[in-house]
Amino acid sequence: MLLCALHTNVPEVFPLRPLEPSVQDQQSNGICGGSPSDIALPAKSALRRELLARRRALPWFVRRQAALTLVKQFLHTNWLLRYHRIGLFVSSGSEIDTLPLINALLAVGKQVFLPQIPRERHLRQLWFARLHAQAGWTQNRHGIPELTRTHAVRARDLDLLLMPLAGFDWAGNRLGMGGGYYDASLAYLHTRQVWRTPRTVGLAFACQESMSFLPVDAWDVPLVAILTERGVRYFHAR
Repeated sequence: MLLCALHTNVPEVFPLRPLEPSVQDQQSNGICGGSPSDIALPAKSALRRELLARRRALPWFVRRQAALTLVKQFLHTNWLLRYHRIGLFVSSGSEIDTLPLINALLAVGKQVFLPQIPRERHLRQLWFARLHAQAGWTQNRHGIPELTRTHAVRARDLDLLLMPLAGFDWAGNRLGMGGGYYDASLAYLHTRQVWRTPRTVGLAFACQESMSFLPVDAWDVPLVAILTERGVRYFHAR
């Protein structure tokens, strides 16, 4: 079973079907659940609902075109030259479709790693499993496809990490889905002064930008850049 029903010239290498136009967000995108951020700052929950509603309102043909344009925007950066081990995610709900980008990266020989949530519900640090032709597939407890753990690494072992989000602001703050998985996986970046990997990039539709500052907690990990169908925007070095 091969990927891609998006009429692109990207080779069909990723063995998952693309998102259906009718798919809607659940309360989360599979990296979800109650988190300290929801308790400490109720405003985050309201902002998350508003920004996700914007995302869901996009027509399916706009979403498909955005997914293809995202590949072109990525190729306009110097990331292909600088980074080899790239973390991505399997789109869920109304997230921008990552399958064309995954195909493009595999086609040029990049190593693509996909997140695995911990089996233990009280743990939050993600593993990232490398995608390859012999990889097996399963579904996590949120119904999101995951690679079986044949070769999995931690976030610190990646060069570039493209992350899902509910929203972002012009200062590079990221509003996640509420589970805290990425913040927990990248918490060590708060103590790093020089050597910091991976570079943290948000992947989203342009409409997910908040027009006001997002509330920030001490454990939130900011973005180095945001990549949307309109291009890449860099934030000050962190």
